[in-house]
Amino acid sequence: MEDRETIEVLEQVLAQMLKPLKNLPFPVIVKALAEKKVIPFDRNSDADKVFLAKVESAIQLCAADLKSQPIRRPRPNEVGNDIEPYVIRALKRAGLTALRPTSQAGIGKATGYPDILVREGQNRDTYIECKSFTHGKPETTMRSFYLSPSESFKVSLDARHLLLAFGMEATAISGSRDSLYTPKSYKLVDLCDLLCDVKYEFNSDNRRLYAPSMILSEGLL
Repeated sequence: MEDRETIEVLEQVLAQMLKPLKNLPFPVIVKALAEKKVIPFDRNSDADKVFLAKVESAIQLCAADLKSQPIRRPRPNEVGNDIEPYVIRALKRAGLTALRPTSQAGIGKATGYPDILVREGQNRDTYIECKSFTHGKPETTMRSFYLSPSESFKVSLDARHLLLAFGMEATAISGSRDSLYTPKSYKLVDLCDLLCDVKYEFNSDNRRLYAPSMILSEGLL
């Protein structure tokens, strides 16, 4: 195949690959990335009812802590990460074992899905992702949930996958760009039926971006 023909074939393949994929089931994504099952929360199970009651107790404890020690941030989208330690402490106070999840290789990291692993007896494991939204405005079309492939993906167990989101209200601090954020509502979501989209992107790095052969001009200022 001639070089020009090869390029045309690659262009056609890339054009097909870059078409966004819509409404992919969350359990299918987890199975592909981690070879693990997403277990649905069973509303009729006595064990799950007991677990839910403990989580709801932890939510109330967490809200009380957040109200007494509001989160100070300049932007609301930064609040979600700050909530995690509050949630972990509250889950433990509610009688649950809560810890940071690790990959199948035992690698742990602060960023990336999911935030918390709750372990119970009889292999009953639950991942919890922490989020925040502006109170009264949860249903927007802005992307708010991300799941990226990783060599140290933190899903290493067959488990239930829940998302705990607090609706936060901001109180401006006079003379500062920051605000104090306190919870006014919450949503606890079973992610088993979540539908996700895939949006591809191209990227590079500084070594290639600033290659000497591409620089037209440079200097000190």
